[in-house]
Amino acid sequence: MVSALSEEIASSDQKVVVVHGGGSFGHSVARQHGLSSEVGEAPAVGVAQTRGAMYELNRLVCKTMMEYKLSPYPFSPFDAVSRGGATAVASWLRGLLKEGLTPVTFGDVSLAPSGFKVISGDFIMQELAKMLEPERSVFALDVDGVYEGNTRVIIPELTPSKIRRMKVPEGDDATGGMKAKLDAAAKIAAEGSRVCFVSGYRRNEFSKALKGLDFYGTVIRS
Repeated sequence: MVSALSEEIASSDQKVVVVHGGGSFGHSVARQHGLSSEVGEAPAVGVAQTRGAMYELNRLVCKTMMEYKLSPYPFSPFDAVSRGGATAVASWLRGLLKEGLTPVTFGDVSLAPSGFKVISGDFIMQELAKMLEPERSVFALDVDGVYEGNTRVIIPELTPSKIRRMKVPEGDDATGGMKAKLDAAAKIAAEGSRVCFVSGYRRNEFSKALKGLDFYGTVIRS
């Protein structure tokens, strides 16, 4: 998937900030040590192993992106926080994009007052959307979009208010699965961005979503 999507991003002529989750690298390790998006206790070795898995995945993602003529600029979400407020972070990211770089960040583990928590890619997407006010925010999924109930029928369009009324079960990953993605999407859409849920395995549909064209999947907008 990373190879195909990297090629589509490279050929799209779009300025893109990439956020990737943990996939099989991070989520399995996080669950093993009791880490999730809720604050809780975790052993030091679990924190270290989870962060190590995420940094290794980020290295592999960036390596693949470079093979497709992209110039990734990997950064931890905490690197962004160290820049100061939202205005400073937005200026920094826009500067990287202007220089032809593709900023790439990822879910990470944060120290909290009473333990540790996973900062999910969905939450990072939400925060970056506040700062950058993008026209589009694209979630590349392992499904085609949001389905109606237990069917395989795609819901073509949703609004933040409809999402708030939906009953969506939390996924079995460490950060809330589809429910967390929909919650983040509702907040992003409420800020004016067109949010796209599209399969990362359908590269042509991903390309259409990236360019703002009609695609097979789900659009969330206010």
